[in-house]
Amino acid sequence: MKETSNILGYPQSTIVGRVVPKMMFYKFMEVNPRMKVRFVNDVVSITWLYKLSASTLNVTDTPDLKEIEVFVAQLKQPDCPLDLFSFIDANMPHHIVFVLVHEDNAMLLINYKEWADNTHTKFKITQTFASLWVKTEELSLTIQGQSLPRIYENFVAQVSGIGEHKAGAMAEIVQLKKAIAKAEAELDALQKKMRREPQYDVQVKINKEVKVKRQEVEELKEKMEELCV
Repeated sequence: MKETSNILGYPQSTIVGRVVPKMMFYKFMEVNPRMKVRFVNDVVSITWLYKLSASTLNVTDTPDLKEIEVFVAQLKQPDCPLDLFSFIDANMPHHIVFVLVHEDNAMLLINYKEWADNTHTKFKITQTFASLWVKTEELSLTIQGQSLPRIYENFVAQVSGIGEHKAGAMAEIVQLKKAIAKAEAELDALQKKMRREPQYDVQVKINKEVKVKRQEVEELKEKMEELCV
């Protein structure tokens, strides 16, 4: 089994290896007792494993992205609700990657987030991406890029399955993924509604809506393809 002390095989200069006391996270959860209970019941420990920055990697940073932190969470059970980590992430002032570990299996979790405003005090999470569970020795998240924003975008691309994409396009890609998922769900609902409708004239009307929605999905996917390489 791969050692979790350097589970992603990153350079020694990036390793922090510091267990974060659970009390440090409780302050985020005082306003949500339900989350606090789940945190206590589902999480064994959280380790701040890596700090990716200009000082620990030979890369550049920007005012919007100075550090990427990687936390390893040891879980009591593999079905721990992922929104627990989204809740934590939304309240932390850094870009974060979570490595969730249960016994000899691990998975990656990243919440794509951007600063809510120019004060750099609060984030907004756009979408959550999670990988499948794999054996810890098979877990991989490659550092790719010469700047922290590019590294972060590539982390999102790897965990989400987006893959290769144009530099600086991740925010738009994430928004498109959300729009595609929403449009596809609406298309599916319309198609089911049409199949259930007993009146022919109403079926024809719904079918027109289906065609419009299908075209919308196709156009969104075309935009996505333009941003992915």
